[in-house]
Amino acid sequence: MVPSMASWRLGAALLFIVSATVIAQETTPEVKSTSTKANEFTIQVRMIDDSIMKFTVLDPTIELMTPHGKLTIPTAEIRKIDLGLRIPEEVAKEISIAIADLGSPQFRKREEAMALLLKHRERSYPSLKHAAESSDAEVSKRAEELIEKLQQLVSEERLATPEHDVIHTGISKIAGKISVSTLKVKSFSFGELQLKLADVTAMSVGGFEKEGDKEIAGALPDPGSLTNYQNQVGKTLTFKITGGNSGSVWGTEMYTLDSTLARAAVHMGIVKVGQTGYVKVTILGPSMNFVGSTRNGVTTSQFDSYPGAFRIHPKGRNAP
Repeated sequence: MVPSMASWRLGAALLFIVSATVIAQETTPEVKSTSTKANEFTIQVRMIDDSIMKFTVLDPTIELMTPHGKLTIPTAEIRKIDLGLRIPEEVAKEISIAIADLGSPQFRKREEAMALLLKHRERSYPSLKHAAESSDAEVSKRAEELIEKLQQLVSEERLATPEHDVIHTGISKIAGKISVSTLKVKSFSFGELQLKLADVTAMSVGGFEKEGDKEIAGALPDPGSLTNYQNQVGKTLTFKITGGNSGSVWGTEMYTLDSTLARAAVHMGIVKVGQTGYVKVTILGPSMNFVGSTRNGVTTSQFDSYPGAFRIHPKGRNAP
């Protein structure tokens, strides 16, 4: 029996619908996978200890609270983020207690408070600036002393970190405060993580500028000590040295000018004994209270005051 034209058309239509459904079911998973990859965004992150890490940001957008309202910025459009000062609640509590203890009648408590405030570095700075104006002479004096130490140990840029964040896109620069305290990221080594913004100073697609080849090429030979640089206060210099464990060193992070540079560099962790690398220092004027300590197998001595000092920058670029 020959099927009618109407029956043939109905059968063809049903066959088309079934085929289309099968094709859609086979292709849908691939479309979803492509969409997920499109939302991933790789960026370099500079941590508060100046280390650099690379992450893929999984959050598709970042919310920024601005004076003009909330903005939702697609993560893929972000080129750079300058993070404002963030002080974790537990750290803020420690700093508050330590500031109060600067005026304690117990000498030991005052000394412990100073050590803790120095440990928190730029996070302590705003509170210390306020404490320096205290009517309590002891609190004011100790706060001013700590401010002076921090100004020698921490860069001016870090001490002046504002509270607001700045997000840079290809066509704009927007100031505000990122509404979340963490970002969802993943790394090749550790998988998915929650990145605490309080541990970050900046994020950039293009990475961060490192010591240039020109600076390394112009590095000076090991001078032994920096006594001959006493008249170059404020100058930053790079030296090529080989780490050693001989000679005398006074101080921690800030050292007397007559300290042995190669041994101080080992103490700071820039190089190991016998390792050749580059150490960057800034020459300081007359300084007081050089603190002795043991780090990286090197023990340094304390000293009251010296007519000149130098600060070793915590990041060094080692020779291959």
